[in-house]
Amino acid sequence: MKRKGFTLIELLVVIAIIALLMGLLMPALARVRQLAYRMVCGTNLSGIGKSMMVYATDNEEEYPRAGGRASTWSSAGGITDWDSTGSESQAFGTAPGAAATITSSFYLLVKYADATPKLFNCKADSGVKEFKLSIYPATTAEELVDAWDFGDKPGLYCSYSYHLPYNLRAPIAGFPIGTASSPSSPVCADRNPYLDKNADVYIDGAAEGEEPSTWNSTDGIIYDPDKTGNAAAHQRDGQNVLFNDSHVEFAKKPNIGINNDNIWKFWPPGNIPPATAEDRELGVVPYSLTVGKFGPGAEEDAYLVNERQN
Repeated sequence: MKRKGFTLIELLVVIAIIALLMGLLMPALARVRQLAYRMVCGTNLSGIGKSMMVYATDNEEEYPRAGGRASTWSSAGGITDWDSTGSESQAFGTAPGAAATITSSFYLLVKYADATPKLFNCKADSGVKEFKLSIYPATTAEELVDAWDFGDKPGLYCSYSYHLPYNLRAPIAGFPIGTASSPSSPVCADRNPYLDKNADVYIDGAAEGEEPSTWNSTDGIIYDPDKTGNAAAHQRDGQNVLFNDSHVEFAKKPNIGINNDNIWKFWPPGNIPPATAEDRELGVVPYSLTVGKFGPGAEEDAYLVNERQN
């Protein structure tokens, strides 16, 4: 009896159909995966918000702020000199002008509000890792609560930006917000694209054929067809943002602070508040950590910053 089976032509046709279906389905599956990452990221920020409320309840309604009151922010910072029997002042400098990190403020939620390092990882943030003490075998810290920051390269372990609580360069001061601040003020969000190595190819319109966001004086709105003002983690579609009233929103544009303030940029000197909507929504190039370019903003300025992944 002759056995039946596929001929070579039939087999090739089946393979071609499968390849075609995969070609059609893969982009859709990738999109579904990214949407799932976006939702998980929003859930992370919601969890961070809840931990911040727990922290604030025990700390006079103030959100976490590591270092001394006169500390400056330095993206070159990182704390690995942990003393499990020591105090915060032994972990890093608290003298005027001493540098602290954004992530060390976040880490206070791990120490005192039961947050986990995994909560600070966005799966869509390429290169981010979960922080573990085993990464630093020489440390004296025995448990996560003994540490004071996400290692000496904290940007690798924390995906999120935070409303700047530090001085930029004395006497230029940041304006940390607390539970009594405006409910519409952004507190945390995805990485500031100007401080994100994954956004370097597009944030200043560097990619071929792309242009940075501009102000449309006729319509009075931001014009950004290439979405160059958005975070990199979510394909420039927008950014997850935690607001002071504890809700998380996926915003399609970055000018969502008070009165449409751009959350990624610092107001230029002389505009307190900005004289025009264009100043507020476009802002300026973020404050340079190496060259003090810009003067102080106002208390309602939403300026969200983070450590780079380096």
